[in-house]
Amino acid sequence: MLQSAEQALATARALRLDFHEAEKVWVEAREFLGGADDLAELERRADLEVRFSLFLLATHYWEGRWLLAMEADLAGIVASKGKNGKATVIPRWRRRMMLTPCAVATFASLPGKMTYTRRDGGKWTTEYLFNFIDLLIVDEAGQVLPEVAGASFSLAKRALVIGDTQQIEPISSVPRPVDVSNLRHCGLLLSEAGIDTLIDRGICSTNGSAMRLAQQACQVSPYPDLEKGLYLFEHRRCYDEIISFSNALCYQGKLRPLRGKVPTEAALPALGYLHVDGRALTSGSSRGNPLEAQTIAAWLDANRARLEARYGRPLEQIVAIVTPFGRQVREIREACISRKIAVEGREGMTIGTVHALQGAERPVVIFSPVYSKHADGGFIDVSPSMLNVMVSRAKDSCLVFGDMDVMAAAKTGSPRAILGDFLFASELNALEFAAEPRADLTQGNGQIQMLRDAAGHDAFLLDALSGAGRRYTIVSPWVIASTMERVGLLAAFKAAVQRGAEIDVFADPLLNLGQAADGLTQMEAVERAFSKIGVRLHKLPKLHSKIVAIDTDILCIGSYNWLSADRHGQYARHETSFVYRGRHLEEEISTIVGSLRRREK
Repeated sequence: MLQSAEQALATARALRLDFHEAEKVWVEAREFLGGADDLAELERRADLEVRFSLFLLATHYWEGRWLLAMEADLAGIVASKGKNGKATVIPRWRRRMMLTPCAVATFASLPGKMTYTRRDGGKWTTEYLFNFIDLLIVDEAGQVLPEVAGASFSLAKRALVIGDTQQIEPISSVPRPVDVSNLRHCGLLLSEAGIDTLIDRGICSTNGSAMRLAQQACQVSPYPDLEKGLYLFEHRRCYDEIISFSNALCYQGKLRPLRGKVPTEAALPALGYLHVDGRALTSGSSRGNPLEAQTIAAWLDANRARLEARYGRPLEQIVAIVTPFGRQVREIREACISRKIAVEGREGMTIGTVHALQGAERPVVIFSPVYSKHADGGFIDVSPSMLNVMVSRAKDSCLVFGDMDVMAAAKTGSPRAILGDFLFASELNALEFAAEPRADLTQGNGQIQMLRDAAGHDAFLLDALSGAGRRYTIVSPWVIASTMERVGLLAAFKAAVQRGAEIDVFADPLLNLGQAADGLTQMEAVERAFSKIGVRLHKLPKLHSKIVAIDTDILCIGSYNWLSADRHGQYARHETSFVYRGRHLEEEISTIVGSLRRREK
């Protein structure tokens, strides 16, 4: 017992002495750097004043060591050319590193570089330099499959692994049953119940990565609500309003935006959208939305001069377009080509899935989500990484061109719903632009009628209400009772109901909170007026479509607020809608009405 206590005392005294020595060195270092008490300030001073000079000194030192090594055995070095034995390869690598302390390679090529040969039973065999590399630095490790990285890690003593598991995941070509079978064969999976543990560790090919494996091995975990490891929280690429979305989606609010807020004179909103009432079409396992593609190309063509004047470079170098599906990539490329927007070669616009922008950036990024009322859109919500990468590549503006009603109907807390919350936070985020007509709603020689102004829209609706229609569905996010009365719509509604027609109006309660007469809100005033004449009012938050559907054979889609728009004065705007006619519209009208009913429930 006495001997044990004496050893413990000696150890404590040695530790105390080491502590005092370390404290003395720390004080000297702090005084050398200006004596600040703030560690961050000391780090900044060290970066600016000391570390680069030390790096240059180390570089010159090792250059001198290389000259001495070459001088000591130049003849032997020359004679060893072409030899690949271990006694030759290891000194060769050490000399190389004196001049180039960091060598760059891919995971595919590195193992083949770190080899030597030896005689084995009269034949030459290849061996690997296991545990030889002092430090293996891995960048973008979140995109590397575990089995791809494993061989290179076996060659290193230590590893510095850099990446982000909230960015795009690696793509595995291994089916899950094969993945499970391989794990069993290697003795890593003893029972089916253990698969969840291996998934959490990131070791599975189908959903793991080198970054997740490194996080499991890391002993540093200073942030309880984040995964293990140290984090670079400073963000300088995007305006604060843009990266705030990624902060809310993936990083628990830990990112520190340092670019600043979008200036008031900015040409585009930081996070903006254009509602497009298109249709998602399935092609094999992929999807496309021709109307989204055509509208994006038309918008780029119309805004080319303004964007090029703003940034002083070609449009193709300003904008990138991202979409979840390869089919939509082709649709957008074809639409851009028709507008003389370059899409080929180094000078062409970047158009691709989100992988095309991983690690890149553009002043403006456009997202084409493809999904419409005809499809659920859940694929986008499978992982937050898709929207995180897409949004965070935009330096100045991220714009979404798509069916915003689908975005608004997404499950609360899902990536699409969070993006919708940011997009719909301000009416200023909505872009004004007339969508292209939908070719899929025309059949045979059917003509599309275009409505261009308030008079044309009013005439169409009043004429339809006075006809023989039995069921009317009107989608108008904004509603104003006094406007409807002044135009004659309330009287037309009343007459239609009296002859037996059914009229359903869908409006957004969040947009109609302004004051009307008698102390009522606009929504309350409309509700009172409709209740008197038998029109059914449906309150649907975050509504974006502007639609009139009549029975099963007339459909009008556009950007006109049917029941609220100013017909005269400074706020009157030229809106465009397209009227389609024909029995083939029954399915489309049923889809539209069905999606409204589902959202209402």
